[in-house]
Amino acid sequence: MSLLSIRDLTVRFGRFTALDGVSLDVNAGEIVGVVGESGSGKTMTALAAMGLLPEAARAKGDVLFDGRNVLALGEDQLCTLRGDDIGMVFQEPMTALNPVKTIGDQVAEGIIWHTGMSRAEAREKAMAMLERVGLPPSRFPLDRYPHELSGGQRQRVVIAIAAALNPRLLIADEPTTALDVVLQAQILDLLKSLVRERGAGLMLISHDLGVVASMADRIVILRQGRVVEAGPARQVLREMKEPYTRQLAEASTHRPNRTPRPQGKPLLDLAHVTRDYATPRTRLFGRRGTFRAVDDVSFSMCEREMVALVGRSGCGKSTLARMILALDRPTSGSIRFGGQDISALPDQALRQARREMQVVFQDPYGSFNPRRTVEWLVCEPLHLLDAHPSRDEARGLAASVMARVGLDATALDRYPHQFSGGQRQRIAIARALITKPKLIVADEPVSALDVSIRAQVLDLFAELNRDLGLACLFITHDLHVARAITDRVLVMSEGRIVEEGPTADVLDNPRSTAARELVAAAPDLAKELAKR
Repeated sequence: MSLLSIRDLTVRFGRFTALDGVSLDVNAGEIVGVVGESGSGKTMTALAAMGLLPEAARAKGDVLFDGRNVLALGEDQLCTLRGDDIGMVFQEPMTALNPVKTIGDQVAEGIIWHTGMSRAEAREKAMAMLERVGLPPSRFPLDRYPHELSGGQRQRVVIAIAAALNPRLLIADEPTTALDVVLQAQILDLLKSLVRERGAGLMLISHDLGVVASMADRIVILRQGRVVEAGPARQVLREMKEPYTRQLAEASTHRPNRTPRPQGKPLLDLAHVTRDYATPRTRLFGRRGTFRAVDDVSFSMCEREMVALVGRSGCGKSTLARMILALDRPTSGSIRFGGQDISALPDQALRQARREMQVVFQDPYGSFNPRRTVEWLVCEPLHLLDAHPSRDEARGLAASVMARVGLDATALDRYPHQFSGGQRQRIAIARALITKPKLIVADEPVSALDVSIRAQVLDLFAELNRDLGLACLFITHDLHVARAITDRVLVMSEGRIVEEGPTADVLDNPRSTAARELVAAAPDLAKELAKR
């Protein structure tokens, strides 16, 4: 009998059907990949397995864990089941963790609740579990808080919480989406080792076919709440009998159709840029130390050029971007934009530069005010113009840029929550375009999107580069994105640019250790399928 057996599961919210007759099995010691676009029902399937469906959901069918129907259990029984028998690794660790509790207390909490151990015993077990996931107490004391850890370290804490009681089933919902490729490989190896050592089952939810091909024994592909294809992972991904499976595979390796164009005159020039931050005192009257986030960085960009800035989390990419956008000042060095040194200008004098360079953030939903309409959000940068347009003129400009990114002007009267993730990212791009900038800094603009939406957004950037002559600095940890959209790559490590050159040269023949690590860790569907 399967450890988890889902049979003909249908979940409805009023007239909307989220899952329609889904069936899948997870056996002990087996990794099952659940793949599909956003809205396909992946997370809803996981929530049903955990007994965490929203109150408004109406579920039919069977969700059998070790022979017990999860849908028929009471809340007390479900609380016993969760953590003890089924562990969940959530997609976003910062929202899954309690910001006011230490990591030691959060790992120990479930141990105390399920086993009745004393606090001291539970903390000892929590210490051992954190060490098992690569957070030894000698370097990461139990009294640290989530905000004091990096993204990869926080994800390890979430895994420690999920695995602390040796559950027989682990459910990992997009556990590596926001991580760089090296951390992603480490987290996936950790999950695989937990399954191998303990004989647990693992349901791995992902939109990355390269990740699933490297991890999963079997694969289930969902579309609009239905299973469209299932079977042994490599067999399914090699044969691709269903058109939708081929569509996902093509989208995961999609490259926009870009014709090389002659570059324009120099646009951005950084010379010996350094940024130091003060560190906390170690003694009451001790002197503060300094931490160098960016160390002697120099590079330049031309008009119409597409450049990728790649590197591991914490290497200084976002700090560098903030200085380019004049949101932070360098400790030393100069940043010239359009021939003007903007690194020391007062805020009022930066209006012209800020008109001509805009930013697209990783999470558009987090960067939007949820109480404002799309029209207000898109028109927000117009305050940078010397002559402020009238309300009708502003709406006309907003309608124009919305059309440019493939959205109808009727969307201007709606709110961010009424759009999909891909549509919200298009709105973020429209907001960046409204001042007619020469440079867009795109900070991980597609890392949270599924492969199909990612392909559409990359096509849009390529179109804007071709039609409007926009230059773009792509900050990313995804080497597929860098290869697909950029002309040149800068590799950053420990605050320094350690390698740069044409995209194909750097990614096909990396010379620096940092670049080789990134290339080696990047998931590659074609390479995985070539293995026996």
